[in-house]
Amino acid sequence: MKINITGNKYIDAALALMLFSAAAHMAILFFLAIAWRDIYILNYFNILDVDLLIPYDFNNLASNAAALAVAVLIYIIILKTNKLS
Repeated sequence: MKINITGNKYIDAALALMLFSAAAHMAILFFLAIAWRDIYILNYFNILDVDLLIPYDFNNLASNAAALAVAVLIYIIILKTNKLS
């Protein structure tokens, strides 16, 4: 597998490790959400542990809607600014 993001193989390896770890983390959370029948596990703010910075209960419908909006906004920004050929 050839990964060339920065041109530095050590930084590229670290970025690939972070991407793999994030994907594994999301897969685990997805299966836990199904097993425990708790969709709030997939709340983007919970995944980022925002509650450690801002003391707020992120397990409600409004928070889920806001978390989804933030995640979609970040996705769109990345999509629009990424200049892949």
